[in-house]
Amino acid sequence: MVGKLMKHELYALFRVILWISIAVVLFAVISRFLLSETIVQNASNSAASGNMLILTIALIVFYILSIGALIIAAWAVSVARFYKSLFTGEGYMTLALPVSADQLIWAKLLSALIAMFYATAVSVGSMFILFVGTVGDAVGLGGFLEVIATLFEDLTGGDVLYMIESVLAAIFSIPMSLLVLYAGISMGQFFTAHRVGMILLIFGILYVVCNVVSVIGVTPLTTYLTVNVAGGEHIVSWLQILFYAAVDVGCFFLVRYILRNKVNLIA
Repeated sequence: MVGKLMKHELYALFRVILWISIAVVLFAVISRFLLSETIVQNASNSAASGNMLILTIALIVFYILSIGALIIAAWAVSVARFYKSLFTGEGYMTLALPVSADQLIWAKLLSALIAMFYATAVSVGSMFILFVGTVGDAVGLGGFLEVIATLFEDLTGGDVLYMIESVLAAIFSIPMSLLVLYAGISMGQFFTAHRVGMILLIFGILYVVCNVVSVIGVTPLTTYLTVNVAGGEHIVSWLQILFYAAVDVGCFFLVRYILRNKVNLIA
């Protein structure tokens, strides 16, 4: 049943973000062509090179903006779908389906993550289209991958265990941003006046609390463990992972509880 729910959700999500992703790819293709032409004209000292350069820069700016729009749209439409299909008039039909609250939440969450991953993949792929091979070997495929590998190695220090911990932290922290907002939306439905404002307020409080707990708990602990305990940085990483996981689980069960037990009380 989760698969059927996801099919419906993904159709609703991609009906919006697919067109934006097409625009991103088109901007990348056109920008690549103009960038190549600009390089050729600059090499030949053509009189039109200045105008071509301005046009190329303008189009690349639009390309960057379109990437931002795609990533934001994937997140925003996913959140809007959660709110609309559960807590508006559409919610009467959704909650009447022979599915559990768990299945509804999983379908929403997994669909949102797929949409966000798709937006990220399209963005990275469009960067390959625009830059790889544009300036010969300087920005070739090997050089592009080498830059990414070097950046990742700088962030992790070449420590394999730390790389694994970074991946796990990402796995738990990315859903956290959605689940915290899902919890805020669910709790906000208990207010009949200024509901949208209350949702934003609750989400803001939850977000601030999560960050304050993380900073207050992790920062001094990081300093102590790094200085006094061998491998202390790994302990800190696992504590962060456990914190993200705890927030994920807590928000999931909070939304589940509201959908199962309190949704009928919401005006």
